[in-house]
Amino acid sequence: MTEYPKPKTYQNEAYLNFIRSKGCLVCGQKAEAHHVRRQYWGAGTGQKPHDYVCLPLCPEHHNPLIEEQTNCERAIIDLLMEYIESMRWTGKKEAP
Repeated sequence: MTEYPKPKTYQNEAYLNFIRSKGCLVCGQKAEAHHVRRQYWGAGTGQKPHDYVCLPLCPEHHNPLIEEQTNCERAIIDLLMEYIESMRWTGKKEAP
């Protein structure tokens, strides 16, 4: 039986800091980085998802039910695009 290597989890502390600088998607208060756990985004049993699938949520709204109530995919894409634009205009170069 062939063992498959564990997939690499992409980590980016600068992106997490960008997410933390945003307000909560639900109430606008100070937010934490909430990793959205979906298998098709690289999160499986015992695996942390990529840092690029985070949402800014305050401790009160930091629960899996919010994932079901919000359009996570659209919010993640919008945040990634905003991050890319901010990196482009500041002239910073950072590997994904």
